Amino acid sequence: MKGPLFYLIDFFRGIQPIEMFIISVFGVLAFLFICIPVHECAHAFVAKRLGDDTAERQGRLTLNPLAHIDLMGTIMMFVCSIGWAKPTPVDLRRCNKVKIRTANLLVSAAGPLSNLIMAFIFMIIFRLICMFGSGNVMAQIALFVYYIANLNAFLAVFNLIPVPPFDGYHILASFLPAKALVFFERNGQIINLILMILLISGYASIPISWLSGKIMEFFGFATSFIR
Repeated sequence: MKGPLFYLIDFFRGIQPIEMFIISVFGVLAFLFICIPVHECAHAFVAKRLGDDTAERQGRLTLNPLAHIDLMGTIMMFVCSIGWAKPTPVDLRRCNKVKIRTANLLVSAAGPLSNLIMAFIFMIIFRLICMFGSGNVMAQIALFVYYIANLNAFLAVFNLIPVPPFDGYHILASFLPAKALVFFERNGQIINLILMILLISGYASIPISWLSGKIMEFFGFATSFIR
């Protein structure tokens, strides 16, 4: 999925209108100030419900975006619409209401699930704008809302990549034997380097975009009653 930088390059190459660059910039800003706080707060909220108040004590159980935004993750969002926030601190040993592996599963799944819920909500808003709105301005607003929905679906899938430190790895770790976890811990830096190369080159975006596209198709079908 392209970030604002690539849309700007496409505009100067004459293959994309400037509107796509503007929409992508506001889409990324909306993600940074709305979607990332909800994602990280979801981790903190579930951890709190399970007995761990670590994130709350460190000021992370909040929708204030300044508590969650990571500088490098923000830069990457503007480059390729793939970014990250500061990891939410969680002490699974304090999640005394369930077993540690179950707590790891629930806390980790909360973030991507929040993105999917937001993608669905923004898809409903998109449908309503298309239903009741008219004119060029409303069309641009509808495109902007759809962009945010698609971005949420994309980043939900991105966060489910099963390598550390992504949520997908922690979900998978809830089921893996100890030997497999040791392998990931020992080779985490190499795995992350390979993944970063694949992301920057665009190869990793192909399966992520395909799967997030299927999610958007499903959400489009699920909201098709709004015409």
